Amino acid sequence: MAVPRVFLVAVERSGETLGIDILERCARAGIAAHWSGVVGPRLAAAGVEGVADGEMLAVMGLVEVLRHYGALRRLYRQVVRYLREERPDAVVLVDHPAFNLRVAREARKLGIRVLYVVGPQIWAWRQHRIHRIREVVDRMFLLFPFERPMYAEAGIPAQVLPHPLLAATASAPGREAARQALGLPAAGPVLALLPGSRRSEIARLARPMAEASIRLRQRHPDLCSVVALARQELADLWVERAGPAGAEILQVAGRSTDVLAAANLVVVASGTATLETALMVRPAVVVYAMQALTYRVARWLVRVPFVALPNLLLGRRIYPELLQEEVDPDRIAGLLEGMLEEGGGNSQVEALRSLRVLLQGDTEEAVARGLRQTLLGEPAGA
Repeated sequence: MAVPRVFLVAVERSGETLGIDILERCARAGIAAHWSGVVGPRLAAAGVEGVADGEMLAVMGLVEVLRHYGALRRLYRQVVRYLREERPDAVVLVDHPAFNLRVAREARKLGIRVLYVVGPQIWAWRQHRIHRIREVVDRMFLLFPFERPMYAEAGIPAQVLPHPLLAATASAPGREAARQALGLPAAGPVLALLPGSRRSEIARLARPMAEASIRLRQRHPDLCSVVALARQELADLWVERAGPAGAEILQVAGRSTDVLAAANLVVVASGTATLETALMVRPAVVVYAMQALTYRVARWLVRVPFVALPNLLLGRRIYPELLQEEVDPDRIAGLLEGMLEEGGGNSQVEALRSLRVLLQGDTEEAVARGLRQTLLGEPAGA
């Protein structure tokens, strides 16, 4: 039997984590494939052959996408050309619905099977997209159990992956070991800052995060602050945007789980990192700011009560959320101060413990069967 050829699109850090999870699941299921695609450095190191630079997929927001429209269009053309010339057996598309649903449509025209990982947020906005998904996707791998009924109703095969962060956070070091590994003091409170993995996020959040840290340290001189950067190449941007306040903050790249393990309190950008923070059972303030026009459009289109994933999953506001002009150093520091006075945010901690059960997902064998059916074309009853 010929080795199947699979094309993968997974660029951002969270997307790469899911891509690596898929590769590892394929290996355990005995699926030996040749992988190529548009991927980040970790997947390239894992053996995926890169066929195009997908860095611009990390942009987000209406204005940012428009600014990079030319580069995104060139990337799409490169991908389409590759699919037409190489005709892989399957494509695995991780997130990025605006881009990847177009790739899925082209793959379907070419008779290529499509596995889509991380469903577009149809539960939040533009629910009509599910009809388009049904036309171009063979199978969905989802991360949240509440999504499955929507796809089942539309007749789209869907499975729920055990969330990759479950394993990563379960194997995290204890607080004492994490502090020792990072060179942090064994005693006293540690504040972790997670400003996001996109350059646009760091550009907007670095200064208020850093200044909030300084304000809190003025009240708690034994406080130590550390910023967890997704990649080392973001360090210069952090220093530039954090300003003088950032000089007193330890920088750590690529070790967010260790930083969270060491921390008592967290300020985290809305996104996957909020879920990692919650699974580590750390009290936190969630912040986010985007381009003003993008935010106005999002407020008009999106219909969800919260932006932080832990709040959405638990159905109530466990983490306070500060958005746009609310992302103010004094407000952030005030909320953190309240958590310290409360005894480390004990009310948040207790509420977060049920998240791990919610994210268990389907069994290993069920997921492996879905992979074989989509990547190898095995019949459903096999």
